[in-house]
Amino acid sequence: MSEEVVSRVEELERRVIALETAIRGTPETPPAGAKSLSVREFIISKSPKTSVDTTLLIAYHMEKFARVSPFNHDDLVSGFAQAKEPLPSNLSDTVYKNVRRGFLTEAKEKKDGSKAWVVTNSGERFVDNGLKER
Repeated sequence: MSEEVVSRVEELERRVIALETAIRGTPETPPAGAKSLSVREFIISKSPKTSVDTTLLIAYHMEKFARVSPFNHDDLVSGFAQAKEPLPSNLSDTVYKNVRRGFLTEAKEKKDGSKAWVVTNSGERFVDNGLKER
């Protein structure tokens, strides 16, 4: 597929997700007054084996629980610090490995002048499925 077609499909996927979320709300939204799950607790609950999976979990947590979307490199660094997880030696590489897997995609707009990403529908399903492919 051409890059233009891929880009258009990704944009439509983002729009559908936004519409579905607006209609039904996010299932991960805690009830009023409930304490939200910390990024550290979330990572522990999923038991990632690689830094690539940990990066995806931090990105997912930022979008679903912290409402940070899109997120950039600095947001991920902050997420690793909050999770008390070691920062990968090459964070950009872990992001691009998730992009190649189809779990993250580059956002159309930059954030604070930096490249930004969002979690794709495939990435959400992968996390929701316990870091396993269907």
